[in-house]
Amino acid sequence: MSTAVAMALTTTPYAYANTPTTLQVGVAGAIDIQAYKNNNFPTTVFPSVFFDSNYVYVDGNEIGLYALHTPKHQLKLNLYYNSTEFKPSDTLSRLDKRHASVMAGGSYTYITPYGGFQILAEKDIQSRSHGTFATLAYLAETHYKQWTFSPELGLQWNDKNYNNYYYGVSEIEAQRSQIDRYTPKQSIQPYFSLDIGYQINPHWTLYNSSQVTRLSRQQQQSPMVNKIADFSNSIGILYQF
Repeated sequence: MSTAVAMALTTTPYAYANTPTTLQVGVAGAIDIQAYKNNNFPTTVFPSVFFDSNYVYVDGNEIGLYALHTPKHQLKLNLYYNSTEFKPSDTLSRLDKRHASVMAGGSYTYITPYGGFQILAEKDIQSRSHGTFATLAYLAETHYKQWTFSPELGLQWNDKNYNNYYYGVSEIEAQRSQIDRYTPKQSIQPYFSLDIGYQINPHWTLYNSSQVTRLSRQQQQSPMVNKIADFSNSIGILYQF
């Protein structure tokens, strides 16, 4: 699974409860290089909005509220737009389309001087996949002059409903397309992301956000897949008021 998310580099897990309210707006472009056989690489241009009042927040494709926000603990409840999708084409043209979906859930982050440790869980509320995914991650941030680097290393668990929707081939699809039927089970896959920001001046920031996710065995064995990883990248510019 690939979740291309442009992140504001001033609203990280290390923003304490007394951090002033921030608002950033801008524009970004993204490419999602998926592991599907049809070389379907969606590219999008979209507005970026980031807002954090220490009570509610908007973080790109995520909105939510803080149930707890202290220097060491953050508990968030959120709605999240999962941009993962599949558009049939080429040798997979007779399969059904897989749609992006809105997920609901939350996360808890424990903040230390050495970085943050986060648990997150999300459930599809649009009945696309009827699926759930969860992550366990380590997050960090470092600054050098005008540069900010925010790496994240984690493991993502997908339930069988989620994997079946995005990587499975149903009996009806198999008969129509002559592609083997496939019903994957739950899986765990590692991922790494890196957000880089360059502060041009007190108002303008350039950023780049990249993520690579190595597919699990359950996903790689899908007849829809011929690569071992998903890769996504977005680049944009933000103005802070």
